[in-house]
Amino acid sequence: MSDTLFAPGGKGPRVAIVAGEASGDLLGADLIRAVQRRLPDARFAGIAGPRMIAAGAHSIVPMAKLSVRGYIEVLRHLPELLGIRRRLKRAIVKERPDLVIGIDAPDFNLGLERAAREAGLQSVHYVSPSVWAWRAERLKKIGRAASHVLLLFPFEAAIYREAGIPATYVGHPLAAQFPMVPDQAALRELLDLPEKRLAFALLPGSRVSELEMHAELFVRTAQLLHGRYPEALFLVPLVTRETRRLFEDAIWRLGAQDLPFRLMFGHAHEAMMAADAILVASGTAALEAMLAKRPTVVTYRISRITYWLVRRKLKIPYVSLPNVLAGERIVPELLQHDATPEKLSAQLAAFIEDPEASAALTARFAQLHESLQCGGAEQAAEVIVSLLQKAR
Repeated sequence: MSDTLFAPGGKGPRVAIVAGEASGDLLGADLIRAVQRRLPDARFAGIAGPRMIAAGAHSIVPMAKLSVRGYIEVLRHLPELLGIRRRLKRAIVKERPDLVIGIDAPDFNLGLERAAREAGLQSVHYVSPSVWAWRAERLKKIGRAASHVLLLFPFEAAIYREAGIPATYVGHPLAAQFPMVPDQAALRELLDLPEKRLAFALLPGSRVSELEMHAELFVRTAQLLHGRYPEALFLVPLVTRETRRLFEDAIWRLGAQDLPFRLMFGHAHEAMMAADAILVASGTAALEAMLAKRPTVVTYRISRITYWLVRRKLKIPYVSLPNVLAGERIVPELLQHDATPEKLSAQLAAFIEDPEASAALTARFAQLHESLQCGGAEQAAEVIVSLLQKAR
């Protein structure tokens, strides 16, 4: 890892930016492009994924280093994570960029943002932590760390207003990336799928730690579905070579190499919209499944200790974003001990065999999609440009 963020020279604004996972990489790439349409000479450097790098960001350490979830999982990587953050803090304080943006990853980014603010720099946190779900005490920490918070969901604005923290609801950029009425036939043609063949999209996660927990679970679920629907195809979008390797290893361990899996690098949105039903690990991908408007089952597994700690602090009875947005349980959530191949395959089969229930759910998804349309990256870029102009 280099100790220098920005190369010498250049007169445009300098933005330190940090993303910690695939969803943050997507948000960051859209934001960078939207800012550069307004400020073409703006420079971005920090920790970036492939999409942000393609948009012009310089990454001084691979984003995968930060892609760890869960208390026990983080503890194993803590010395390295703390070392990366210390070096980033030193670089930010020394080079004094015009703005520091942390995208999600609050356990890593809020400490970085606070250091920037204490050095007299402006900081933005993009994506509110789930203070409405658990650990509401983090609002004080967020207020000390971030000069401004960019919110993805409409119900978050009142929370920040009440806490006295400057914040703007910008809508979710993903809402602009999905059509209101997906053309399933065209997408199946694009992916070279038979028009009427049953297809399930399986999204076990974007992190190595998620694949370690979910790969066998998803393969076993596919085996049960294949026994019930021998003609079914299984679309499996994966983000990295390592996550693909873990899924392939699970296929061979379980003797499932004869099942019609279609392992894909990326193309998750297309796979979800082309599928008849979706099985997804809870997280941003659950929101994407909602925007794809296909019947969805949400699952997740973490270590027992992490699960026990999370359950004690959880303030709401559900965890997936479609249910949070709806304010009620509209998609099945099968978590931890309920996350079994038998239960998951049964829930997916229920959608396949009850078209009316599936249609009602997708209609509700369309309503929620409309609620998230507020400009997304373009609205976020307006806030960023305004802060940059004040800084200069």
